[in-house]
Amino acid sequence: MNLKTTLLVTGFALTFSTMYAQTTALESKARDWISKNSNKTGTTPNDNFDFKSSRKSLSGETLRFQQTINGIPVYEGDIAVHFNKQGEVTYATDVPVSKRLKQVNTTPTFSKVDAFEKAKVAADIKGEITHQENDLYIFLTDSGETRLVHRVIINSYETPGDWETMIDAHSGEVIRVQDIANYHHKEKPKKKTKEKTDGLKAAGTAYIFDPDPLSRAHVAYGGDYVDNNDATNASLDAARSLVTLPDITFSNGVYSLKSKYVQVADFESPSTGLFTQATPDFLFNRNEQGFEAVNAFYHLDRSMAYINETLGIDCKSTLNNGILLFDPHGLSGDDNSHFIPSSQRLAFGEGCVDDAEDADVVLHEFGHAIHHWITGLKSSSSQGLGEGSGDYWAMSYSRSLNQWASSEAHYNWMFSWDGHNTCWAGRITNYAPKYPTANINSSSAIHANGQIWATSLMRIYDRIGKEKTDRIFLEGLGMTNSSSNQQTAAVAVRQAAIDMLGTYGFTCNDVNIITEELTTSGYTLPAYQCTDLAVADVSKNLISIYPNPATESLTVSMNFKKAETVEIYSLDGRKVSESSINSNNNVINVSKLNKGVYLLKIKGTDTVQKFIKN
Repeated sequence: MNLKTTLLVTGFALTFSTMYAQTTALESKARDWISKNSNKTGTTPNDNFDFKSSRKSLSGETLRFQQTINGIPVYEGDIAVHFNKQGEVTYATDVPVSKRLKQVNTTPTFSKVDAFEKAKVAADIKGEITHQENDLYIFLTDSGETRLVHRVIINSYETPGDWETMIDAHSGEVIRVQDIANYHHKEKPKKKTKEKTDGLKAAGTAYIFDPDPLSRAHVAYGGDYVDNNDATNASLDAARSLVTLPDITFSNGVYSLKSKYVQVADFESPSTGLFTQATPDFLFNRNEQGFEAVNAFYHLDRSMAYINETLGIDCKSTLNNGILLFDPHGLSGDDNSHFIPSSQRLAFGEGCVDDAEDADVVLHEFGHAIHHWITGLKSSSSQGLGEGSGDYWAMSYSRSLNQWASSEAHYNWMFSWDGHNTCWAGRITNYAPKYPTANINSSSAIHANGQIWATSLMRIYDRIGKEKTDRIFLEGLGMTNSSSNQQTAAVAVRQAAIDMLGTYGFTCNDVNIITEELTTSGYTLPAYQCTDLAVADVSKNLISIYPNPATESLTVSMNFKKAETVEIYSLDGRKVSESSINSNNNVINVSKLNKGVYLLKIKGTDTVQKFIKN
């Protein structure tokens, strides 16, 4: 047997390969940037990166690379490089594990089959397996050892979760077992059982909670407005909203909850069916199992349509033809819900208020899904970034309904129906602690610390509006990777706004507000001078510049009364050059500028001229 051993020796050139990935004109430029900026990205000279994907977006284009050793991916060894629309690198992630890797034998001696069987035992998997993965990775352990591992992921019908087990590919040792699903809270589960019931039939509509009965009725939890083991009453029925389901499926005489974005499924216990029926109208009350199914379906479908159609941001599952599968009654009846990254599915639990009755829970878990998709399946839970992002996405919707005044406590409540009661405490978006907290890196504190991130985004939301904040949230997350945290995401979110200046209504005032709110929360942002240059033709007759287009130099002709300072800006508002000119020296060297369109401004005046650099 020939053993392949990789020695991580310095001195080799950084190398890349393109395998099984789309190509882009910016790939070579990204490679060159990474090679020249290893001190910023945390890479080493001998690291190899495979180009994996490119995502064009509203703010530019993000390229993703995966570090490999002898063709085997390094766990959390991915890097993202973002270019603005002028083709300039404005953001990149780092690779924290890269410099800590040591030599490793990359030929496994413990079989893949044996690793899978060992993982089933280690994770205590029971029942039918509904999803599985088994791949080799280079893995850096908590103690700093570099191991070749079988990374086994298993979902099963009777064992809720997304169980990841790391098995040493040489010794067969179980290194780590953990549930990597994203849960909306970690309170003690409360199970309950209820019987499946038949739905009421009507024509063309569905009853839902929008977003929950308390917010709709503008009341506190109590009296008629309590769970009471899923019992309904006149008050709770009146708190429903009658809505249109614009996209469901009709096949073989049966209507089902399946749209081009979302589909109901049954992949975790208890089994409650798929709620197909002979009419297109799903009219249930909360005592019926069908209510949770259609409530989750409506909110997921409309949120996906908002992202992909209204915002124009492509964000869908990479599995099941782009359709998100969700189980409205899963987790074996536990009082919790989760997003399962490996199979890209959502499941909602029961116990106290059924989770799929509260749109905050539904959209929080969906927030994990869009975070995963928009990062090329490389989302991060570090420091509560994932939990805070889920909270933001849910609150972004519920606050847009304007059901609570900003002076009321409920205005900032997350999970108003599911939490803030005897079931569990819920969360808030006016969280007082600043970043970083003493336990910011504790995995047990991700839900609490995520409130810092959600609170920051909601303060921005209140000042610049829902649509702009949603755009920078999604575009910013789209620049991050599997090791990003709140700090790096904050820089990315502001950079998204900078890269969209002059489009979608973004102005320097927006950038200043974003900067102010993020720094107020404790995040550190790089210095940035933003200038609105929409007045590009003001006073243009007072100055002329030539040649235009320019290649090496640009001559400024004007009536000089004193020395002037000339500033050159890219179209996204970033200053790229500053120089002094006068009547005896009115030539500016532009040879080092990238090709593109620029704006020349006389400092302290409204005089602005546009020119092209060839």
